[in-house]
Amino acid sequence: MVVSDIHKNIEMVKERIAKVAASVGRDPDRIKLIAVSKGQPVEAMVQAAKTGYIDGIGENRVQEAKAKKEHWPSELNIPWHMIGHLQRNKAKQAIQIFDVIQSVDNLELATVLEERLTVFDDIMPVLIEVNISGEASKYGIPPDRVHSLTEHILNLCPHLKLLGLMGIGPLTDEEERIGSSFAMLRRIKETLERDFEIDLPELSMGMSDDFEIAIKEGSTMVRIGRAIFGPRIN
Repeated sequence: MVVSDIHKNIEMVKERIAKVAASVGRDPDRIKLIAVSKGQPVEAMVQAAKTGYIDGIGENRVQEAKAKKEHWPSELNIPWHMIGHLQRNKAKQAIQIFDVIQSVDNLELATVLEERLTVFDDIMPVLIEVNISGEASKYGIPPDRVHSLTEHILNLCPHLKLLGLMGIGPLTDEEERIGSSFAMLRRIKETLERDFEIDLPELSMGMSDDFEIAIKEGSTMVRIGRAIFGPRIN
């Protein structure tokens, strides 16, 4: 994809974000755009970052991100988000590559991240990934176990800075079902804020096919790949 296409696509996505945000009385500037670059070359990612319109790079695999990060221009200071399933044995690499980990979905992973971060004496912003679709093919902690994972992170993982929740909508064309899953994630966030007396500013939900529905339900961070870069190259 040529540079002009990426720039135009990002502008179109931003326009769509602004339009749907306005329709529900939300400030579009409060909605972060994460460019999902799985399967895309570094050159395309760099061009997206240079537009100044994206708020982060989203990668699904540690090894792919590591290879890309080695060729990333040092002057492009933009956060990298881990948005894919993170195995415990990749935790050390992940905290050296990423600025935010959106896919913490079990106590064991949180504990390993805490142990690794303690060694580096560093703080990692994280989101808890929740399986809001109920689909077995999706990762994420079940909704009824989010409370215990939140408690674990807040009480036993001082090097993890909990920002909020992340979820992936169901694979369906039924907008009502998609909206319901996003609304559920918002309600879980609100419950956690009340029960633990904390502020969780981020709700990461919505991708190329459903981000407008997600924004209507309160998303603060949309993860867009295909609508920016086109189909994956590999």
